[in-house]
Amino acid sequence: MFPTVRFQPLALGLYLAISGSILTGCASYQPAPLNMATLGQPRTGLSDFPLDADRPTLLRFALSHDPTLTAARAALHAAEQAQKSARNLPSLSLTLTAEYSRDADPKKPWLYGGALGIPLDLGARRQARVTAADLAAVKARYALAEAAWRVRQQFQTAAVDADLAGREVGIAQSLLDRRAAYLAVLQARVNAGEDARGLAAQAALDVSGARQALAQAQANKTQAIAALAHLLDTDPATAESLPAIALAPLAEVDPSEVTTRIDAALYARADVLTAVIDYDLAENDLRQAIAAQYPDINIQPGYTWERGQVKLPLSLSLTLPPLDGNRAVINAAQSTRLAAGKTLEAVVRSTRSTASQAATAYGAGLATARTITDSDLPAARDMAARTERMRTAGESDTTEVQLAQINATQAALSALQAERNARMDRLALEDALHQSLDATDTLILADVLAETATTEVHK
Repeated sequence: MFPTVRFQPLALGLYLAISGSILTGCASYQPAPLNMATLGQPRTGLSDFPLDADRPTLLRFALSHDPTLTAARAALHAAEQAQKSARNLPSLSLTLTAEYSRDADPKKPWLYGGALGIPLDLGARRQARVTAADLAAVKARYALAEAAWRVRQQFQTAAVDADLAGREVGIAQSLLDRRAAYLAVLQARVNAGEDARGLAAQAALDVSGARQALAQAQANKTQAIAALAHLLDTDPATAESLPAIALAPLAEVDPSEVTTRIDAALYARADVLTAVIDYDLAENDLRQAIAAQYPDINIQPGYTWERGQVKLPLSLSLTLPPLDGNRAVINAAQSTRLAAGKTLEAVVRSTRSTASQAATAYGAGLATARTITDSDLPAARDMAARTERMRTAGESDTTEVQLAQINATQAALSALQAERNARMDRLALEDALHQSLDATDTLILADVLAETATTEVHK
């Protein structure tokens, strides 16, 4: 015999309303398939760029279209959602029981019961879970800042490569033309019996080397344009048709400023900040392991209908720690924290050393570039001009003039290579510091991160 249950209309309506609201509030799965055929295709054309696009404008464009930065923003949003979820109460449990026995009372053989398990989400356990989620969100913000910095560095590298490769192609072409003209003169003199064939053979080898250097310069230019096109999310033809990116002049960095920036780098480099977060996470894991020495408490209020009698039991359940008092987990957490501390120390030391070495390399590279540009190149050009005047005066011949012009062109290539080395050393210094020496780039990066923070707040 089953117990007779009579529902009042008000109680029935309340029951149906609560059940409907619970079902309505449940989330449903929505698939989000990706089309591999369309992923990674360039999405911008020439019309998407301003006609007078300069370097800061193109940098902003690259930052707004980079897929890695977009993925970092999505990861930050996911971490912030997990941060909110960590503050929710743990899931409750519901236990339903039924029993049939005619021995106690043949007329009322049924027993029904239910108990609601409520975990006590208090103390160190909850704090450890919330702290871990908070640290994960902070780590995601650092990852976003690192992604933005990587895009900036890649853009600057591509801009330097594109500008210098374009100039190198012009100089290499001029060198090839001058060496070919010199070979033609020597070949004519060899045919006339005025010079030995060995001079013409060496000149022919020089022409071959100049031709290879020109081909390499053209390949470098193509690669630089392709890298720039990738950053701007467009095709190489569009990237090549954009206005030339003017490079900022190279400037010395004061040693006192370098020292200040190295100190600031400890709060700007992603590897240092990540090492700090890893240490905090290890510290949090240790707190959680220590808290796990104590039982996990759940209270279970219930309802029982026992053969016509209503009972309201209250149970208390304990999840006991391991038999060793969780010592093994605690020891492992302590070792992890010690390792994280050593890693942080090593990263900080490496950061200081790398930044100091990069500053020294940039200073030496800049000095070399200035020496070649201000002394060697003008001297070679003066020699070429002087030789030309001597030929006009009948004091030298055509081959001497051509050799002087070749030397001047070689000096121009050396100056260009020295400038490339100095600019790459500057980028290496900025990367070691994770700080731009250009105030405009600093503001652009700050704006990008501020826009992301504002977007997350409005969400």
